[in-house]
Amino acid sequence: MPDLAFVAYELLWFAIFGFALFHSVKRQGGGKTAAFFAPAVLWGFLIEFAAQEIFARYHYGGGFLFYVLNVPANISLAWAALIYFGFIFASKDIKIKNPLKAGVAAAVPLVMLDFFLFEPLAKIFGYWIWTPESVWFGSPIGNLYGWFFVVLLYVAGFSAVESKGFSWKKNIGIGFALIIPELVILVCLLMAWVVTLGYL
Repeated sequence: MPDLAFVAYELLWFAIFGFALFHSVKRQGGGKTAAFFAPAVLWGFLIEFAAQEIFARYHYGGGFLFYVLNVPANISLAWAALIYFGFIFASKDIKIKNPLKAGVAAAVPLVMLDFFLFEPLAKIFGYWIWTPESVWFGSPIGNLYGWFFVVLLYVAGFSAVESKGFSWKKNIGIGFALIIPELVILVCLLMAWVVTLGYL
């Protein structure tokens, strides 16, 4: 049964995603917008699906309206919107050209946003529940490490492709193709954390 706090959070992210699309079209045009957001939404979905369904690190509450394979639709869109704003900040506003540096500059503020806003809100309203729970509102410190690389990998990959000046139709395909190696790298990095530091 949908819950008011869940639906409000869900609708907020739908609105933020819509604003991100509008902002991107106005700033970069429709081609670049499609090339960025189509793979980014899939990237957001896959990391959520893997964390929840394959690695069983957390699960979502049942109060949202729209789910895709047990992943709330708003969460996949939230990832895409957040990564977009991080990308714009790093590559357009402070004009970092190096893809890895742009990825780091995009990731750091988003990691802080998760630490100070998203995890406390999730604990208060039950949007998601960690298994096992850990030190920061139920979230492990390793989640920040994960957030950092989720953002860095996507922004660095997109920035590297963008710098080559391919046509945006080709860039969409390249963006989708990059998701598999990026996902493999992310899983390896997360497993390295678990092996060395456990679920801290």
